[in-house]
Amino acid sequence: MKTRNQFFGLIAIAIIATAIIGCGDGGGGNSSPQKQPDTTRTLSFGTDCKVTIKSDDLFLTAEWTALCDKVVAAIERGYNGDTSPFNEAEFKRIFASNISIVLLKTTTYKCEVKSGNYTTILLKTSTLDTVDIKLAVWALGDEEAYQPS
Repeated sequence: MKTRNQFFGLIAIAIIATAIIGCGDGGGGNSSPQKQPDTTRTLSFGTDCKVTIKSDDLFLTAEWTALCDKVVAAIERGYNGDTSPFNEAEFKRIFASNISIVLLKTTTYKCEVKSGNYTTILLKTSTLDTVDIKLAVWALGDEEAYQPS
């Protein structure tokens, strides 16, 4: 009887250990938020159009992947919409250069280009589904004063 109870006890421990080891964030990545590596994504328009997405904020791997997808969607939404005050060729030219998007969880503006840094757009993560980045892209290409939205 004692051996049988020990056997079932070992089986129960093995099952619990397997369950604990199998737990994670569901995405096969990290289970706690951490700084994610810079991610370069190719855009659907233009031959060499791409963007590098960065952040110093902490995210789960699956969350970061979803945010990067939203950044690409926001850029392509701007390209496919009315591209005034410039044409599609200008939009392509800008994203064929070394453009970065920095994602911020907390920031005053939804979208911003800092004066003197015309290769980077700052985006607020909570507004990625609705942000209009056309003026920011225009500011990158024109390097003139930009009023954040």
